[in-house]
Amino acid sequence: MKRELAAAVLLLALFIASLFNIRHLHGLTDGLCSLVEASQEACEAGSFEKAEVLLRSAMDDWKAAEGYTHVFIRHSEIDAATDAFCELLGDVRAGDGAAASGAYEKLISHLQSLYTMERVTPGSVL
Repeated sequence: MKRELAAAVLLLALFIASLFNIRHLHGLTDGLCSLVEASQEACEAGSFEKAEVLLRSAMDDWKAAEGYTHVFIRHSEIDAATDAFCELLGDVRAGDGAAASGAYEKLISHLQSLYTMERVTPGSVL
């Protein structure tokens, strides 16, 4: 009976830890997306310097989260998001609003997919 109880407690602890992980990831991706979207608005308004500052702030937040992301997120997803950040930064620094528009969508899509892949759904449990 003690083993079953210990197993149940461990399973519950893992479930609770998973929920906290998903909540943290959601907060991280939402914060990054907010900065990227603010950068996009500045870029569309022709303020490339402001767009770059906001984008660099998002990149700094992304880099600061490496201790977390390199443990809980697949490395291919980390690489894809980092590449999307760098590609977008190049377009913004070049002042190429047309190319930046697509790069913004790509980056936001990558960031949002980090959360959607990890969230708990009935399909992911069964």
